[in-house]
Amino acid sequence: MANNNASKYNSPALDKGLDILEYLSKQAVDQSQTEIAMGIDKKPNEIYRMLVCLDERGYIMKNQVSGKYRLSLKLYYLSHRHPPLYTLRTAAFYPMQDLAAFCKQSCHLSILNHDNFLIVAQCSSPGPVSLSVEVGSRFPLYNSTSGSIILSQLKKEEQLIYLKKDVDFNQLPQAEKDHYISEINLVTNKGYYIKESETTKGVIDIGFAIYIPEINILGALVVTMLSGQVQELLASDKILKKIEEAVKSIKTNLGINFN
Repeated sequence: MANNNASKYNSPALDKGLDILEYLSKQAVDQSQTEIAMGIDKKPNEIYRMLVCLDERGYIMKNQVSGKYRLSLKLYYLSHRHPPLYTLRTAAFYPMQDLAAFCKQSCHLSILNHDNFLIVAQCSSPGPVSLSVEVGSRFPLYNSTSGSIILSQLKKEEQLIYLKKDVDFNQLPQAEKDHYISEINLVTNKGYYIKESETTKGVIDIGFAIYIPEINILGALVVTMLSGQVQELLASDKILKKIEEAVKSIKTNLGINFN
């Protein structure tokens, strides 16, 4: 669907090109010119030049048989050239592997990205059953473990700025809004968060904040596990200590000193 947000500067051609890329990123199968036009609320002739340009620049690919379009891997390639993210992923690779092996559970690393959080790295459980999220996925900050951890690292005024952009949060009664913000403040004080997943029953998320101002990273390292498997590790706080150690190892690998 086309981006209808008001902008100080109008750039119709660029908007159309970005709309096309965003639309194709959500499609499981190749799309025709007509299907793309309908998907972004344009006429087919309005997007012809954009499709040709994106094809020539390698952002999309045209099937020579069907004439339909799909995304190429160019955006993926460009995103992986981004120095801060590449540096963070590299620094987190072995600590996350060690964490997953210790817990025998999957873990993922997310960062604040615009008004959501973005999964930038994940390590699957070494066991036969693995709960994981796809790298590149975006989720709302409100009512999620990673989102709450990230919000907990912000000042109260900043928390409210992000939360007021969330439709679900805005629909809550004031008492529930206040309760949610008080929960975030508890995370701030503890430095970690243990929460049953809002999206998947029987799953518990356990995470620590990871704040790296040197490369402008605000995020969370979270272990995801089935509730039936959590008791032994939680009882002795072993998993909390291991996640905290992993966060420190990531910072050490980035060359960041801490007390």
